[in-house]
Amino acid sequence: MSIDWREKNSERLRWEMFLRSFGPEGDFDYLGETPRNAEEEAAFAHREMLQRILKHYTGDGTADYEAMSFEEKAFAHLLDDLFMVIDDYELFDDDIDYWRFKLDIDLPHFTKLISRIDEHLGSSDWREICYLQEAQDNLMELFLRNWEIMRANALQCRAEDPDFEYKPWMDRPDK
Repeated sequence: MSIDWREKNSERLRWEMFLRSFGPEGDFDYLGETPRNAEEEAAFAHREMLQRILKHYTGDGTADYEAMSFEEKAFAHLLDDLFMVIDDYELFDDDIDYWRFKLDIDLPHFTKLISRIDEHLGSSDWREICYLQEAQDNLMELFLRNWEIMRANALQCRAEDPDFEYKPWMDRPDK
């Protein structure tokens, strides 16, 4: 990818990736039709507020605060802060989990995993979130190395326990 292409697209692609995990279609699958407790009610409110404020965003993640209510501005400000502080590796890791479970991909080698996602989406653009090619190459190299270690560990656990099921959070350093 050229620097011109990256200048025009990396921020938009990063925003799209961010919304897959943190937007209204993100991690709300556990919710039913109605909240069962106060925590679920908060999740419903969270999703509803996301839906309201995202109407005031451009495709690259720029907010039109003028068109928002006071409460929407506060929520949008928090969302913008999260977008700014989440690092590319964590964002990419969350997105890999999103696509793995959406496409029902188990634990292939990293190159096969990426190829399956690329094939589903029709291009490799979805993962080009870094402004500089060198940073993108480093991100992919680090993720490849960590994925293969995690994969080997998960396959070892599965060999020892046939009921073992890999979950997305198992490869997180804070588990």
